[in-house]
Amino acid sequence: MIATLLDYVAPTLREVAAQAGISYSSIRQYRKGKRTPPPAVIRRLVRVLRSRGGKLRTLAAELERRGGE
Repeated sequence: MIATLLDYVAPTLREVAAQAGISYSSIRQYRKGKRTPPPAVIRRLVRVLRSRGGKLRTLAAELERRGGE
């Protein structure tokens, strides 16, 4: 459970790029400040981050339940 949670907390750029449907090369350029993502890409990144936040809340609740056993 802990390993799953910690893996989810720190996604790689490759994982975020894949989930957002953009190339790894593009996300690296955005990360380095060499390119600015267009609005459509920003919206996809927002969706990815929001979904990850929801999943993190679920995993945290699961961990909390298990910790009380």
